[in-house]
Amino acid sequence: MTEDIWVKGYVYSVEVAEESGRYRGCIHVKAHRYTGRTFEPPIVIETPALFKREHAAEIEARALARELIDGGRLEEHIASHRHDAPVPPVPPISPISPVSPVSPVPAAQPFSDTSSHTE
Repeated sequence: MTEDIWVKGYVYSVEVAEESGRYRGCIHVKAHRYTGRTFEPPIVIETPALFKREHAAEIEARALARELIDGGRLEEHIASHRHDAPVPPVPPISPISPVSPVSPVPAAQPFSDTSSHTE
């Protein structure tokens, strides 16, 4: 398990678990320091994918944690996390959004020096 990571008040760590020769990342949300909430036992969120390499699973878990925190969706998991309620499935990480079309740049005008220079 990694050391505690602090992002926007959330305190979490990342762990990698082996499943049938593959690896899955797990996020352990421990607290939200800004609100003073502590989660005991920690809220566990697993990555949806399995990986051949342990390091890849850890990277995926770290990326998922940041996406959930930055997108405001971690609160949904915290709110719905009860021992008798199923944890909502984690959606796959969204691909990079396409770049919006940019208005064309006007053609460059030739430089003309209109100042009068006397030598």
